[in-house]
Amino acid sequence: MYMKRQDKFAARKISENNVSMPKYTIGVVSQLLGLPPQMLRRYEEAGLLEPSRQGGKNRLYSDQDIAILEEISELSAQGINAQGIRYIIQIRKHVVVLQQEVEQARDAQLRAEEERRQLEKARRDMEEPH
Repeated sequence: MYMKRQDKFAARKISENNVSMPKYTIGVVSQLLGLPPQMLRRYEEAGLLEPSRQGGKNRLYSDQDIAILEEISELSAQGINAQGIRYIIQIRKHVVVLQQEVEQARDAQLRAEEERRQLEKARRDMEEPH
């Protein structure tokens, strides 16, 4: 079904908000990932992740945090140290930003090409004798 541009943007924003909304306790995340809570705390101490805090105390993790933790765990299992993991995560975030910029540039180019076609058609229509 066709969605208006604003509706798509609103839906994307809602989806992004849900992904980044803190909702899982350390115990739940520990069970989901099969990692001991101490390991999750160590990742935080190493500066690899900063979960939200509920009332300044209990850690709360978002879906986005869980995805990052899966990545951290995988990289750690490959023998990469905390500094290397931090660097890899930063690079991947930068790649995502660049991909979004490329997508926006492509969208702008398509809009400009469509506008050019419409202007050319309007010019031809005006030049034709009636």
